[in-house]
Amino acid sequence: MLVRLLALSCVLVAFAYAAQFLSSPSPAPVWAPISLALGANGIIITLMAIGAVRRDTMPRSLAWTFAGLFILCAGAFVFALVLPAREGAGGPLLLGLPLRTAVLLYGVGVVPIAVLPFAYALTFESSTLSEHDLEAVRAARSRMQR
Repeated sequence: MLVRLLALSCVLVAFAYAAQFLSSPSPAPVWAPISLALGANGIIITLMAIGAVRRDTMPRSLAWTFAGLFILCAGAFVFALVLPAREGAGGPLLLGLPLRTAVLLYGVGVVPIAVLPFAYALTFESSTLSEHDLEAVRAARSRMQR
């Protein structure tokens, strides 16, 4: 399923690029940047999820974490894209930054950096090699050294 999500994300990115190239020199369709935002975030989150799979399974808590991070990051990009382009010196601020900048900085940068280490730490025991796995690695190593 993860490979299908990765392929779908790549297709979304390809559609966005194709829409941009085919519409040039006129502006790209409204859906093209949104497709790029969803596809790019889908690629990143799906690759993280593929990397977290052990023994053909992923801990349920990590699956929920990845789904939530995709919604957060893709939502932040889409929100920034659909905001009106009237930000200026008197525009709204969020924690001292202009709204669009704050949404991207906090939603795509700060929150994932704060969440992912804890999610991986909570699943560390179930994700690491068991004693049986270590014995298999040691046996393979000794066969290769002969």
